[in-house]
Amino acid sequence: MERVNPDFSEKIKKFGAFDINACYNCGTCTAICPLSTEDNSFPRKMVRATVLGLENKIASSLDPWLCYYCGECSDTCPRDADPGGLMMALRRYQIRKFSVGRISDLFYQGFSSLWAWFVLTLLGVLGIFILKNNPDMKEIKPLSFVSLNVLHDGGIILFIFLLIFSFIQLLLILKSIKLTKKNGIGMKYYLKSFLEVFFKEVLAQKKFSECEDKKRYTAHLLLLWGFLGLFLATITVMLFDFFLPSNEGIRTIPKFLGLMSGIPALYGVLFFLWIRLKKVDKYSKFTHHTDWIFIVLIFLAILSGYTLDILRWSSAVKIYYFTFAFHLVVVFELILTFPFTKFAHVMYRPFALLLADIRK
Repeated sequence: MERVNPDFSEKIKKFGAFDINACYNCGTCTAICPLSTEDNSFPRKMVRATVLGLENKIASSLDPWLCYYCGECSDTCPRDADPGGLMMALRRYQIRKFSVGRISDLFYQGFSSLWAWFVLTLLGVLGIFILKNNPDMKEIKPLSFVSLNVLHDGGIILFIFLLIFSFIQLLLILKSIKLTKKNGIGMKYYLKSFLEVFFKEVLAQKKFSECEDKKRYTAHLLLLWGFLGLFLATITVMLFDFFLPSNEGIRTIPKFLGLMSGIPALYGVLFFLWIRLKKVDKYSKFTHHTDWIFIVLIFLAILSGYTLDILRWSSAVKIYYFTFAFHLVVVFELILTFPFTKFAHVMYRPFALLLADIRK
């Protein structure tokens, strides 16, 4: 028997949902949604489960991650219940639900979460202050500020931390949805599903392209490609520095990739900042503070990275080292909080799409 939580609809409002109790189950949201199918008739199903307080049903559902919130359901809702906003709120709820040790609570507790970010920033600053060298302030030598060994060791530790927590949380989702094993499905099918999801939904965002708002789709796609390029460039530089530390020329390739990848990523970030500031549609009208923090951190990481490249050819030595420290702190915050904030949708959505394909 399904357990009911009568306070769940009020609880979910804290995650950014609007007046979901205004819904009278007309089904307009599901009829208008270009992504709703016989297998996934969202958002109506999730709206009803929320109103009825079926918390366990929602916690075990993949539907919140299959929605891209194009906003068409919210624009056509006759009761202004904002079903698209509910799907966003349910994603935030699930991030907290599957967080190891409920660490995500630190970043989703409203105003008090600002203290978590403040403490995290302070830790980053203290870490740089403790680990930094004393560079010659007469010329710019990046690795004289923080040694290459410190950057490598710190990067490896953060990467291992990220992998462990991400893996555990994905296992928690897998356990929650109770995926039934089907006869006749072997590793060949799972591999085929994984490749289809990766190329069609991760790299091409095929389902998202079915939404009416093509500008947001393009910005989202460019942000994704740019971010993947920046990530690949960072990993490649670290590998080159580790295996070929004396070959300075070979680092030009990943550096160029990073510079080029930053352009589409910056466009995507600026687009989402602009529509949130202007509140041009339902998607941007009701935004959660965690969305703002995520997009601002990515913007600051890209902006400070480009600023470093510009300052490297200038004589502003002190400004360069300050910007370098700022960039390291921002990147540290993004990586460390990856499994526990909005950034987690980078792993949750592809995983949900894969499980939905297998279940189907």
